[in-house]
Amino acid sequence: MRPIDLSKLRPFYMVAREGNMTRAAEKLNVSQPSLSQLINDLEYNLKAKLFDRIPRGMRLTPQGEKLYTHAKEIIEKHEVFEKIFHEVEDELQGDLKIIIMPYIGTDWLIPNIRNFLNKYPQISLQIILSDNEIQDIGEHDIAICPLIPHQPQLIQEPLFTVSIRLFASESYLKKFGIPQKPEELSNHRLIVYRENYHNPYENWLLNIGNDITNKPRKAYIQIYSLHGMINCALNGLGIIEAPDLTNILNLGLKEVLPNMPRPQVPLYFIYDKSRKNSKKIIHLYNYLLKIGK
Repeated sequence: MRPIDLSKLRPFYMVAREGNMTRAAEKLNVSQPSLSQLINDLEYNLKAKLFDRIPRGMRLTPQGEKLYTHAKEIIEKHEVFEKIFHEVEDELQGDLKIIIMPYIGTDWLIPNIRNFLNKYPQISLQIILSDNEIQDIGEHDIAICPLIPHQPQLIQEPLFTVSIRLFASESYLKKFGIPQKPEELSNHRLIVYRENYHNPYENWLLNIGNDITNKPRKAYIQIYSLHGMINCALNGLGIIEAPDLTNILNLGLKEVLPNMPRPQVPLYFIYDKSRKNSKKIIHLYNYLLKIGK
């Protein structure tokens, strides 16, 4: 049996985590051909097929799943140790890498973070907007997202809860009418982030008021940006669903079906238990907690 080359574990882990060779190469800052060759070499040395090559990416084989579990444990422990080793716990300085849901990052965190950075100028932030469900914090210091289940090594502190509301412009409602009940949304132009997008409320706008035997409504526009959705609504193109963050509520859009029960999405400030003494993490949490939504 040949030993596993530890230097190849991180590239393998990144490809497995991303499920895509190109994205993994970008994150590792290497070329896609060189990363592909490295994975081929690893498979050759282990005498095992680790991935199935599928049309849009890479899928782990059973042997690959086994190696991924091992690699994930080693790499995440190493990353946590590196952060602890280099971090000066008594000083508020250094980098903080935050992974966060897109609309919370752009429409809540970024508009509210300036005072924190002014107060602690030696802290640098890296903000990663994740379209995918956040299942662990990986190489990041902090995740801001819904609760991550089955992760006992994480501290998950509540931040706030957003409600999902429906909005449209006055001009759109004047032209197409105001829905009086959820079933009437089927007669309207609906704008969503994208159909079948994984989110905590599963494209509520396309399903609310539908009988369980009915298929979801067809979106009029799909756009991969909350700002894009908001601009569509402001320009009278249709009805959107959006979180009730203060800056969105102040845009002048009209709420549609305001008395209807809304999905609630609790958000948490999440970090590894080994970082519980990190003053910059604790200070950031306390700062964001006071801001609320």
